[in-house]
Amino acid sequence: NGGKSPSESSAPAESVNPPSDEAGADENRYYGIGEVAEANGLSVTIDKVAVAEANTTLEKAKDGFEYIKVWFTFKNISNETIESPKAKALYIVYTEGATGDDSDMKSEENSQVMLEVADRDERYMSRVDLAPGESTGGWMIYQRQADKSEITMHYYSGFVNVPPDLVFKFTVE
Repeated sequence: NGGKSPSESSAPAESVNPPSDEAGADENRYYGIGEVAEANGLSVTIDKVAVAEANTTLEKAKDGFEYIKVWFTFKNISNETIESPKAKALYIVYTEGATGDDSDMKSEENSQVMLEVADRDERYMSRVDLAPGESTGGWMIYQRQADKSEITMHYYSGFVNVPPDLVFKFTVE
């Protein structure tokens, strides 16, 4: 019944530091491909990452970069209906800092996806309301540094001037 008894009242006071230590540990937690990460009633999973086909976008990648497609699944793990994240909540990070403002990063690439791309309809585009237990997903496109196989991505549920809610690290060959 929620720690209302007097004997349980002192337990939360004694355990104030351990959750804080756990939060510190979570700040340093990196999730890989296929690992379920949780933040603010939402689970976020990077399902798959692949180099995008050359004819995926209208624009060519910048020199030294290539496009990648990143498939995500978002699931409502709360007891209330919540809105799925906007595409701009997930960033590829080129140089990591303590907050988004301290990082060199880019949200989903705005390049126009070619009409001929076979899985174009699976692209993650809009936010939807998710009832408890419901999920949505799709792929987003990013430019990554072609000479680096390790990728870091940040997820922010709000503003980027704070540490990221979730950090993903994985390699792409």
